[in-house]
Amino acid sequence: MRKLLRVSLAALAAAVIAALAPGVALAAPAGDDFDAATEITALPFTGALDTTGATKAPDDPYVCGRVGESTLWLRHTAPADGIVRLRLLSDRKYVSFAVLTGQRGALTEVPGSCASSSPESTFHVTAGTTYYVVVRESASWESGPLTLSLRKLTPEPNDNRASAKVTTLPATHTGDLRLAGAEPGEVPPSCNTQATQSVWYRYTATRTRYVSAGSSYGTVSVHRATDLSELDCFAGVGDAVFAATAGENYLIRVADSLQNARDFELKIGAASPLAPQITWDAGRYGLPAAGDEVRFSVYAGDSHRRKLVSGTLSFGDGTSVPVQGEYYSHRYQRDGDYVVTVSGATADGRTGTATTTVRVETHDVAITGLTAPAGFTPGETKQIEVAATSRVRTEEVKVWFYRVNPAGGNDELMGSLTQQVSPGVTTEFPFAYTYTGKDATDGQVTFRAVVAHTVIGTKDAKPEDNEARATSVLRPAQT
Repeated sequence: MRKLLRVSLAALAAAVIAALAPGVALAAPAGDDFDAATEITALPFTGALDTTGATKAPDDPYVCGRVGESTLWLRHTAPADGIVRLRLLSDRKYVSFAVLTGQRGALTEVPGSCASSSPESTFHVTAGTTYYVVVRESASWESGPLTLSLRKLTPEPNDNRASAKVTTLPATHTGDLRLAGAEPGEVPPSCNTQATQSVWYRYTATRTRYVSAGSSYGTVSVHRATDLSELDCFAGVGDAVFAATAGENYLIRVADSLQNARDFELKIGAASPLAPQITWDAGRYGLPAAGDEVRFSVYAGDSHRRKLVSGTLSFGDGTSVPVQGEYYSHRYQRDGDYVVTVSGATADGRTGTATTTVRVETHDVAITGLTAPAGFTPGETKQIEVAATSRVRTEEVKVWFYRVNPAGGNDELMGSLTQQVSPGVTTEFPFAYTYTGKDATDGQVTFRAVVAHTVIGTKDAKPEDNEARATSVLRPAQT
């Protein structure tokens, strides 16, 4: 018995070593090559596959845009037009698949059939066409058994206009655009010509009002039922909006491209009124002065994300411009309070008005003189006169008097004075300075005077004249 056990263990070890030995290839699984694709004769189909030992042919196509470590192939010839869902029933992280048509070396991926980050894909088939399912293994160490299923799906019941689902207001509808297509002669929505997967809803207006229709995914277009003329179209974040007339019939379509088709949620309801907004700034802190550029932003304030496309923006000084976009600028020539008004409309016809007030207040003070002795002797004290004025209104200002640092860096503050200045009047700000030995060593001393408003936030219209400098030079020693 012991001898028999030793022989069995030895045989098992030999088999394992042979299997792992270099140069010993595993047998290729069924469907390893395109020309030997496993035939799927009928749907539904559920099949157990095994990628162990699978290889990659030199002419294998990209699957979902990538080349894998190995591929397996299945093929199915559709007996009739329809929609098929392909699903991976195994939990495999590194497996992706797609469906292709054509001949070896010239295969084309069927739109919507790629599944690399999802375990399933949905695609449309045409009667008589042969479809090739390629399973790609992107990690050789993950090869092994897996299960795929293919089954026919029932199209959305409102896939065609004639079967449009009746809706009222308000209403919420859900569906799957992967289960929809384009009927013969259907013109795609104007704002997304790639949106060929569509479903339809019919709405009869019980009263005249604005109606909105927005979908979580896809493009929404609204049409008159009588002639299919498009009233509005919106792709992206936002809603289609249209003016519904009592007793009239309308068709609302949700559509998307083959590549992007997915589940959606459509909400239909009364459109919200506009709440326009106007904001403005002068590009710097404080109120604008006469002649400054004031920048305006005008928004529709629409919960449906529509913009103003017409109307008038009045600046309050007798001038106005047509509403064409969101951004504008204007220069006021005189001080005052100006009521700015926008009266605008969105493309669907809704209107709204907003106002804001712009205060233009010019503040302009200036230093008109800085008088310092032309020469100095160390130790003597001299008066330094600073003159300031206001060009527009009486202002309280502060003047700072500095000794300029000849080496650079911060100047030395020697004093400050606060007074009122008035238009057309020169106001003196007297300072005194005692010249030092250091001034003598430097050979000269430069003074700097700066004037500023005492009210925080007040900006000066011409800050370039708020500063002045003067220099005293050392007098030669008397001989």
